[in-house]
Amino acid sequence: MGGLLEKATSKSEESSDTTFEPNTVEPVNATPQNPSSQSGAGSAPSAVDNAQKIGLAGWIVIIIGAILSLQGGAFGLFVVAGVLVIGIGCIVASEKMKGTSNNVKMMSSVIVAILIASGPYAVLMAVPINASMAITELSIDETNDELDFRVRGSFDSVDVSITADGVEMWTSSKEKSNEFVSFSVGLGEIFAGNGENYAGSSDVDYVIKAETSNGQTKEIDIPGKFLTREAQNAGMRITALRDSNNADDYLGITMEVLVGLINPSETNENGGGFTAVGLRPMDGDYTIDVTVSGGATWSESTITVDGDLATWTSQTSGTGTGSTAGWFGLTGSSTDSNGVFYLSKDRFYTEPGICYTFQIDIVNDITNTVTHSSTYSWEIDLKSGDGSNSNPGEGIGATC
Repeated sequence: MGGLLEKATSKSEESSDTTFEPNTVEPVNATPQNPSSQSGAGSAPSAVDNAQKIGLAGWIVIIIGAILSLQGGAFGLFVVAGVLVIGIGCIVASEKMKGTSNNVKMMSSVIVAILIASGPYAVLMAVPINASMAITELSIDETNDELDFRVRGSFDSVDVSITADGVEMWTSSKEKSNEFVSFSVGLGEIFAGNGENYAGSSDVDYVIKAETSNGQTKEIDIPGKFLTREAQNAGMRITALRDSNNADDYLGITMEVLVGLINPSETNENGGGFTAVGLRPMDGDYTIDVTVSGGATWSESTITVDGDLATWTSQTSGTGTGSTAGWFGLTGSSTDSNGVFYLSKDRFYTEPGICYTFQIDIVNDITNTVTHSSTYSWEIDLKSGDGSNSNPGEGIGATC
């Protein structure tokens, strides 16, 4: 019994001396591993980069094609077609390679590409080819009596001509060494009659025509007033001048002329007047000679007109001047106490009751073989009175 008890006690002590150690469980990684992603970690970013490069290449092709399409014609159409196929193909391929294909975005890109590539070509085809050249800066050089103009555009050389009512009057050719080609032509070389008549209506049509080395053509009308250079008509009006110190005494007459283009129906009136108040302004180069006859014959100094400025040597003193844009006075032979120019009656007047004639002769530089004459007559009575028994004459009477 004692032996069994000791063994039991011994077993119990061994059991109490033994320490219990639980099993250690290693944690399990809940994230599944993807062998494929581990083996090709850099392939996805590389695909995106390639897609962006292809897309960029497509847009570059579109832009270059747009520039080349400005050539126009069949070549331009071929370029536009090729550009659209290559460029849009690259853009679409780029979107698909990104793996984020968006139909709305893709269609928007395609539409923009079409507009960029075909827009310049469409505009070029809508605008006439002649729009790339122009005849500009028409002007009259009064100093040299020339018509100046320029031809601008894209070409190597240009042939130009000027016609008058369809008849070729002048031609010239020049190489282009700048952005334009300048031309100057003497007015006498192309003049075939006034561009406008007295009413401002077209009389002779002048046209500049140009044809470039690359086949472009252009024509432009020359403004009619530029080639209205021939004065053809004149008007005259006169007034009897009394002595400011003696109303019974006539000193002579004052004279005014109107020169240029006047309605042929305009004429002189009783009392020294004229029906035309003014005329259509014009510039030209010509001379005017005024002669008074019927009694003694007298002539004003020859009047020279340059543009619209009339000048002549005064028979009193200095230089006479006037503008042909309207009526201007002649200087005659004398000046009264008030500074008024007049033709003294002792230089032309002989007796009352006869017609005194005033003739205006115009010779234009541009047609110097032709003389245009206008003649007007009045009865003139410049008899002086004596203040009591004899009254002075009536002055300027009826036309005759």
